[in-house]
Amino acid sequence: MKKKITSKSAFFNLRVLIAAVFWLTGTAAVVLAVITMGPSVGKVDYVASGATPTPTPTCAWGHGRDLPSVGTRFVGVFFSANFNHSRTPSPTDLPVLTPTPPPPLGKFFAMGGRSSDAAGSDFTHPFEYTPTLNTWTTMAATYPDNQVNNMACGVLNVNGADYIYCVGGSAAGATTATDRVFRYDPVTDTIVTIGAPWPGAMGTILPGGFAVFDNKLYILGGFNINVGMVDTIWEFTPSPAGWVQKSAHLPTALGYIPTATLGTLIATGGGSTWDGTALHDSTFSFSYDPVADQVHTIASIPRATGETRGLSFCSMLYVMGGGRDAPNPSNEVDIYDPSSNTWSVGDSFPGARRNFATETDGTQRIWLTGGYDASGVIVNSTAAFNCVRNQCPPTASPTPTVSSTPTATARPTSTPRITATPRTTPTPRP
Repeated sequence: MKKKITSKSAFFNLRVLIAAVFWLTGTAAVVLAVITMGPSVGKVDYVASGATPTPTPTCAWGHGRDLPSVGTRFVGVFFSANFNHSRTPSPTDLPVLTPTPPPPLGKFFAMGGRSSDAAGSDFTHPFEYTPTLNTWTTMAATYPDNQVNNMACGVLNVNGADYIYCVGGSAAGATTATDRVFRYDPVTDTIVTIGAPWPGAMGTILPGGFAVFDNKLYILGGFNINVGMVDTIWEFTPSPAGWVQKSAHLPTALGYIPTATLGTLIATGGGSTWDGTALHDSTFSFSYDPVADQVHTIASIPRATGETRGLSFCSMLYVMGGGRDAPNPSNEVDIYDPSSNTWSVGDSFPGARRNFATETDGTQRIWLTGGYDASGVIVNSTAAFNCVRNQCPPTASPTPTVSSTPTATARPTSTPRITATPRTTPTPRP
């Protein structure tokens, strides 16, 4: 008769086996939870409405390739046309585990600008940034003149083709401004001067804020170099090329205004004032209705700024850093939501700066390059805000909230708040 095995070692082995099973089960649950949650993102962009935005951990700022030269006072333009570059096909025998949508077509251009504040430092060719390759190219096309600082630029369509139109500008160190308009074709890399000069230049005025609405370029305000700001509004139509001065005026005269088109309105946040000696930042904010030709007050941007751009990202106004009064320049991104008439703060970009080139594709990416850094030095660093997918809601944004009574000449009802006592600054170089 065989004896049963009842040794202590057998019971010990059984207990070890049971413990191992429980440990493996718990480990698998933890791994599954981590996979389900997905990777964490160091920076989170708040793309949402109201005072309690929802974190969207799918976007982050990163560093791009440096611009070929240090540069400032140029204009960023996103050109979305298909450049028809060849693509190497992906292997067909490899499984696709997590397919991702291809990045939007198009390129980022830095138009005009200069490498220093000294006369003769003006750029003569456009700079082209290819996001998919993270590369800069100095284009062959040559600007019609050297008055390419502080221009107003936008993409307009003529006969089914898109072009970059640029208006006005001045040369480094100069106190005069041009009324010239030119058109750049990024596909053929050619520049043509348009025979419809801007009447608002008057020999000394630089364009203020600018935005494209309904295939027309609007210029709001401007800087009469070393004299003062203006409050006029101009409308440019590309075909047939011509200008119209609108009847409405800004609530206060401003230059270097962060401006962007949000639906049917053009919204602003901040802008530069002039005290007779130097430029200063402000919190003036308003919207302009191009169809009704009326100006409305909106909630004031909570941070005084100027000498920067406003961008339209998912039908909200993104005011990108900028400003010169301490503690500016800044790298803060202030976001205006027209549906609630409120401001919130988004992710700060790398490196505080002003007078840099910046633009967005409107749904997924923002680029910026160059400008004056916090110490006033002109830089060539590039930053890119990238999202893994389109951040815009599927439904159209509501019409921006405005005051019940439009105003053409009155100042906004709220008193502008200056974040700090402006430091003494020398006469700005336009």
